[in-house]
Amino acid sequence: MGSLGPPSAPLVESFEEFYRLTAPRTFRAVLRIAAGDSYIAQDATQEAYCQMLRLWSHRQHVSSEDNRKYVLGIASKKVMDVYRRQRKLADLDDELEAWAQEDIHLAAVLDELTVLRVVRELIAQQPPRRRAVAVLFFIEEFNYDEVAYALTMSKSTVRTHVERLRAVLKPGLDQLNQTDQGGERQ
Repeated sequence: MGSLGPPSAPLVESFEEFYRLTAPRTFRAVLRIAAGDSYIAQDATQEAYCQMLRLWSHRQHVSSEDNRKYVLGIASKKVMDVYRRQRKLADLDDELEAWAQEDIHLAAVLDELTVLRVVRELIAQQPPRRRAVAVLFFIEEFNYDEVAYALTMSKSTVRTHVERLRAVLKPGLDQLNQTDQGGERQ
């Protein structure tokens, strides 16, 4: 990860600065984990940042990226808690981009549009824990250890989820690639 500033640039001066720099990206990731449910994503993100605020005196000297990953782990668990309480799986809304009408920057909308719809649909159909692994591993590019730490699960469990996700995602991506190369859809 390149930085335009001096080596100390990843550390932020205040919680407010940390929030301002990291909240939009964190919210987008949590929104994916919540399968497009902006209310759940907003609540989980807000609660995670509130928890980080309480811990800030202990974590202010940690890099902003590591702190963002920590907040994302907290928010992921909060989303899974909501689904566990409600005992439901969220369906992907046909109009995922409708959330963009809220107070979201254009960059966030463009970021969402670059994620392949096929992949979003397949991820959204997964159970909450596997969906959280998918977002953190494939989209947020956490490594196995970081996902395991963020979601409080073993590294082998993360690997199992990733293997199962690859098995689910591969046929959809293969079909998309075949269509893109001029092949017929089956």
